[in-house]
Amino acid sequence: MTAEWLAVGNLAVPGLAGLTTATEIGEFVLYYRGSAELPASTPIDVDVRTLVATAGTGAPQRNRQHTAFRVDETSVSVWTSVFNEDAVYLAEDPETGRFVWFTDLLLAALILPALGKQALVVPAPVDPESDATIVSGVRKLAHSTRRTRFRARDGWHVEEVRAPDWLDQFHEPRRTDPLTAGRDQLAALTDVIGQIAAERPGAGFATLLSGGIDSGAVTYLAARAGFDVLPHSVGTPWGNEFSDAEELCAAAGLELCRVDIDEDTFAAAVPSAVRWLGTTTPEVVEIALTATAVYENKVIEPGRVLLTGYGSDLINAGLFTPFTDPRELIGQCADAVRRTRMSGELTNRAAVASGVETFHPFWTLPVMSVALETAPECKVREGREKFHLRTAMAEHVPHNVAWRRKIAVHHGGGLQDGVRGRVASDSGQPDPEQVYRACFTHLLTLAGEGQLDSWDAVAVYEAAVAAVR
Repeated sequence: MTAEWLAVGNLAVPGLAGLTTATEIGEFVLYYRGSAELPASTPIDVDVRTLVATAGTGAPQRNRQHTAFRVDETSVSVWTSVFNEDAVYLAEDPETGRFVWFTDLLLAALILPALGKQALVVPAPVDPESDATIVSGVRKLAHSTRRTRFRARDGWHVEEVRAPDWLDQFHEPRRTDPLTAGRDQLAALTDVIGQIAAERPGAGFATLLSGGIDSGAVTYLAARAGFDVLPHSVGTPWGNEFSDAEELCAAAGLELCRVDIDEDTFAAAVPSAVRWLGTTTPEVVEIALTATAVYENKVIEPGRVLLTGYGSDLINAGLFTPFTDPRELIGQCADAVRRTRMSGELTNRAAVASGVETFHPFWTLPVMSVALETAPECKVREGREKFHLRTAMAEHVPHNVAWRRKIAVHHGGGLQDGVRGRVASDSGQPDPEQVYRACFTHLLTLAGEGQLDSWDAVAVYEAAVAAVR
């Protein structure tokens, strides 16, 4: 698996030159490894989600849902999206004004030495809601921000413009009828799926289907719209949700593709998960393990676009904590979105590296707007989460499918407990974060030796286990 990435700064990074071509653009040096050739003329625009580089024309247009770079001879700018799924990292020397922005945290192993610093993993877990990373001296850029670097007569300057937080408009939800709110969200999902299909004529869809309402809604709506859909349900050594997924498929007129992933494969997916996420927070890593294993083992048929139900729990109160004032639930949903902006759990990096185009329809502006406009009493009623979404889906699928009990994505098939048990057994330590951190530390060392991609996942995992044990 070969990573695609971008790094741009006002200094040469010798280690990066051995991994890709260095392109000098005025005051800057651009290192780019992506699926498209760099344009011959400037400005150059790069969509961080896809890492596709194109020739910039006219004034840059901010897309609230896509982080993007623009590089020309006199300045380099980055616009971070509202959701900030795909992190942009910064390493700099404030005294000299030297800096590098980059999209793969492992590149820090080569960038920091060029700035006269060591690449070291911080000794303790970092606050996932801060701009800190697990690599000392590297920060993540915040959401909804335009940053521009340029040289003036008195040295290097940073110009930053922070847009108002998009979430602030949802303090007073206006959708108060559960069925109507649920129908509106299904309509928004249908529109988003249709737009994805329209931009990729002839491409079929794949879905990651559990027994839950979120991936079930995405799968059902794509099939109802007449698209070619192949749903996949992942079984683990600790359990599966095949029978639940089969019920949804029967309602949608689809055939389920059952995928069994063994324990060793999940263990081998840990290094890649921490690499792409740039974090070792256990729950975040475990949420990503299923998709990571699916990508790395080429489960998705080439040419199919993958749709998931990820993100619905956060905006539809799928994982709410008990509350007495409905306003508390509004805050819970908004806070969940804010945390995810910095956690990296919905990053597209692993998918891009595997050649799979992946979308999370719930994590789009139109769908999220409907969800955040929905009143708390519609989302949680009679002790049931996602009441509005279930009420609307019950018009299309059997009652037991629409109202099936919630299982978090990393609990389905017993994944989280199973993986944690395996890691504890291998390492002799009950805290999986120690092994996840050791994986990243080993990968950072290999990257510093020029092995950004040429490492064996099993060997990395075993080295991490040995280091912890």
